[in-house]
Amino acid sequence: MRRSWLVIILGLTVITGGVTTAQAEGVFTTDCFASHRAPDDPIVYPGQPGASHSHDFFGNTTTDASSTYASMIAGGTNCEEPGDTAGYWAPTLLARDGTPIAPRRIKVYYRDTPNPSGHVTPFPPDFRMIAGGMASAGVLSGWNCDGTALAPTALIDCSGGTPGTTYVRGSIIFPMCGQLNAAGNVVKDSGDHRSHVAYGARKACPADHPVQLPAIKVNIRYGVSNCIAAGCHLSSDMPGDVPGSTLHADFWNTWDQATLEQLVNTQLNA
Repeated sequence: MRRSWLVIILGLTVITGGVTTAQAEGVFTTDCFASHRAPDDPIVYPGQPGASHSHDFFGNTTTDASSTYASMIAGGTNCEEPGDTAGYWAPTLLARDGTPIAPRRIKVYYRDTPNPSGHVTPFPPDFRMIAGGMASAGVLSGWNCDGTALAPTALIDCSGGTPGTTYVRGSIIFPMCGQLNAAGNVVKDSGDHRSHVAYGARKACPADHPVQLPAIKVNIRYGVSNCIAAGCHLSSDMPGDVPGSTLHADFWNTWDQATLEQLVNTQLNA
């Protein structure tokens, strides 16, 4: 599964705004830029500003500890797709001396895995999840240069690559299978913000998470080429952690819901 996610997607064509799609691949993508940085996490610590480690926020320009679904859907976005007002955030990458390393952009892939022939259910409004980090066994997250395999540490050197592809990237693949509640609706969140979703395998979702959701992968490209020299580590790393091994990301579905549903139905379910 990991290797398949790292294949470079070719033949992308613009359809609307900044969203691109490759029909044969069952994927659409959106590019967003860093908006702001704060020690907030509205999923883990809602209403508690400063309670979290530092995060870099992408997409929705209003995301903070006090955000609500209503404030997010009313907020602006720096994603190239105007309808993508979703919130994306990840721990801040730091240099050896603790100076933040600015992210250049985030590219978000929405795909039709594990079963390209199966029906993909759009995320319901206000859906939330966290992926990555050492807390989850078997997660698909790590560090790479363009076109290379994932490494478990941020201490990688991309400076010898082709000009323009020498930036260090953090990659996180989110679970793509969801649960249903007693009323038959997709569960939007769970206590740990992880248990309501699961990874699929062998072209199927597990029986206890039967709903195939859009499979999200995010690539965060940072303004650094040699993290070995820079001494890169994450704001979420604790003493003794492998530098960068706590890489994770949060997703909050505050898309314009009609736009999201149209993209899922025309690009992932076509």
